[in-house]
Amino acid sequence: MNNKFFLTTPIYYTNWIPHIWHSYSSLIADTIARYQKVNWKKVKFSTWVDENSQKAVLKAQEQDMDIMSYLDLMAWKHKAVWDGLNINYTDFIRTTEKRHHDFVKSVLQKSWDNWDIYEWVYEWMYCVWCEAFKKDEDLILVDWKKVCPDHLVEPQKLKEKNYFFRLSKYQDFLLDLYSKNKEFVIPYDRFNEVIAFVNRWLDDFSISRETNKFWITLPFDDNQVTYVWYDALFNYLTVCQNWDDDFWPADLHIVWKDIIRFHAIYWPAMLKSAWYDIPKQILTTGFFTIDWQKISKSLWNVIDPVEFCNKYNKDLLELYLFSSFHIWQDGDFDEKQAILTYNAKLANNLWNLLNRVIVLSLKLKIDTWYLFGEVDEMLKENNLFLIEEDLQSLLKWRPTIFEYLDWFKVSMSQYDLKWALDITFSFLDKLNKYTDIKEPWKMIKDDSILEETRNVLFTIAEWLRVVWLNLYCFFPDKMWDLFLKLWLNNYGERLGRWELNLLLSENTKFKITEKWENLYSRFEVN
Repeated sequence: MNNKFFLTTPIYYTNWIPHIWHSYSSLIADTIARYQKVNWKKVKFSTWVDENSQKAVLKAQEQDMDIMSYLDLMAWKHKAVWDGLNINYTDFIRTTEKRHHDFVKSVLQKSWDNWDIYEWVYEWMYCVWCEAFKKDEDLILVDWKKVCPDHLVEPQKLKEKNYFFRLSKYQDFLLDLYSKNKEFVIPYDRFNEVIAFVNRWLDDFSISRETNKFWITLPFDDNQVTYVWYDALFNYLTVCQNWDDDFWPADLHIVWKDIIRFHAIYWPAMLKSAWYDIPKQILTTGFFTIDWQKISKSLWNVIDPVEFCNKYNKDLLELYLFSSFHIWQDGDFDEKQAILTYNAKLANNLWNLLNRVIVLSLKLKIDTWYLFGEVDEMLKENNLFLIEEDLQSLLKWRPTIFEYLDWFKVSMSQYDLKWALDITFSFLDKLNKYTDIKEPWKMIKDDSILEETRNVLFTIAEWLRVVWLNLYCFFPDKMWDLFLKLWLNNYGERLGRWELNLLLSENTKFKITEKWENLYSRFEVN
């Protein structure tokens, strides 16, 4: 059994301080990494800052700083955001590091030796902000000028001697790779775009610069330095070069949809050229707007994710980002709607249900204050929900706990975080309905049905426990608090020992001794 899992975040450019859209990718990676950890995986989670950029040189000049002082400052700011969000990465790599320089040179030499790199003098249009060459058909007309559609600036006309990578040589290899790996790119419609692009024709691409002297010199020509993509992408492998590190190939690259071609076309060909294995999957994220406007400093709508979490909490941010739209879709961020979603799902649904169990259990006045119970094996085998026959017709359309667990695993294995949350809160809705129908607040008034009342409360608490174990990968801090408050004191340690499946299946004792402060207080909507 392969018990290792390696995932990476997108390329974060050094001239940005990560805002809420950038944090979306890292929060996705953090959640997936945590889920893999509790499911018997040793996880490597790499994030990074790409410092090989003409934009970085220009920004440093604008601020009257030498380039390395500027890069040091920006790397510190990037780490401050991820650490402020408690992103549990295992590797943070800067592409100015010596280990990366040395590794990139070795890779370039391999591709050179494989006759995949050649010299050519060319004249082309180049967008500094895209870090990419542009063809005439790639541009749009604005005010009688042909500009980059993403940045609305005219590309520079460059004529220089460069070295090019023979991407065209790998067209058949790529098409064969795609045919054998139907889920290489998620989602499939994005994958279809990649396949269609490769089917048309592949142009060779430049891997070096003659005019930019800042960066890694080519091992076979020290008058030229590497171009951003050839250098940057190999950071994924740089972090796997320790003598005891055998995490490659990566299990999952998380990338933005606008860089999928580089990752799904350039990257596999570059790896093949240097005799490295191909990553297993690439997950593309969509873009999102804020109140239906593009995120822009000029519009004053850039949201600092750390400040947002300090104002509310991280659970509110993650819940809304993950449950409002699928990872691979475009979406909109609405602060008011984020609060309403949090109030409805975590404050009203989950916390209200738990609070009922606590209050009613305390009212039972059992001497030991233990809420005991066991799920009967016959009921388990028949997938029943510990409900009476007259409730079957009302609740027959809802999934059982066992079906819920199965579907949750499927959704997480497909990296569909929205689906995982949707089925979880749908299950909690049904559990709330079960509680309303059983009316345990009336049952506790009848001493003759004390055992039945305890069984009802245990059923609710037990299924809540299962939900919390699943939600731990999304909201670890609050779920840990819930475990401790029910005297499930060793859960955090056992999850750290990869015992999720064992915890889900074992019988439980809860200890309820006091009413708690609200762990999920509502926020007012202004």
